[in-house]
Amino acid sequence: MGEMVTSYGVPVTGTYGYLNATFSFMDKNQIDCVVPVFDAGKNWRKAESDAYKANRTGVDEAHRADMSLLLDDVLPALGMNPVGVSGYEADDVIGTISRNSSAYTEVFILTCDRDLLQLVTDRVKVILFNSAKKITLMGPQEVEDHFGVPPSEVKFFKALNGDSSDNVKGIEGIGPKTAVKIIREARENSLDPVLSLSDRICLHEKVQRSFEKFFDNLRLVSLDESVPDLRWLASTPPQREEVKSVFQQLEFKSFLKEPRFSKILKCLGTQD
Repeated sequence: MGEMVTSYGVPVTGTYGYLNATFSFMDKNQIDCVVPVFDAGKNWRKAESDAYKANRTGVDEAHRADMSLLLDDVLPALGMNPVGVSGYEADDVIGTISRNSSAYTEVFILTCDRDLLQLVTDRVKVILFNSAKKITLMGPQEVEDHFGVPPSEVKFFKALNGDSSDNVKGIEGIGPKTAVKIIREARENSLDPVLSLSDRICLHEKVQRSFEKFFDNLRLVSLDESVPDLRWLASTPPQREEVKSVFQQLEFKSFLKEPRFSKILKCLGTQD
């Protein structure tokens, strides 16, 4: 699908993609609350490491306008309350919310970012998607099958092996299989149980000479699950006519057709 622009010139590719994936997932699952999360800028990781995400291309003005429309106008009109915290990445905010939302028996993180797999628990699942039709549920076992280590140890795997998506270079001579082997050996090493797993990893012969690099990487790839002063609001059902008006202005005709429109209203908790 090419870039989507309304008849009056507003770019809406990202807005359509986000809503399409969200509604499709909500329609197939019983979701009580949706909290959209975004990057608010001034990422502390970039301040500490010039290389961090230096491989990412800049965001063009059309994308900025698209995301501004989604966050400032569309999502609030649909009863959702986007949240972001300056200085922290969206991943940190998601980590904090997922760990501090005890009122919910299940938390689903809908994302295309594999960095969030380290947050998976029996209660928290990650839904990886490339499109509305390519969705994969990642629980603890699926994460371990993918990385070779459980979710709580994914950060150690990335610190050793590196993370090309974020431009974090791994320790020389350590690839995926070696990283898994080192973590398993450190985990099973009970000679000094007082030491943390990260400390035991540093004692491994392949890591000893690069322990500073390991800890630098570990700080960059570990998600902060305690973002200070973070507040978020549950989503609330919008009015039917307001939902219709939003889709009309965006010219999302497929969302207005039945039975899709009624399904979307049901997802949002709005009476048809």
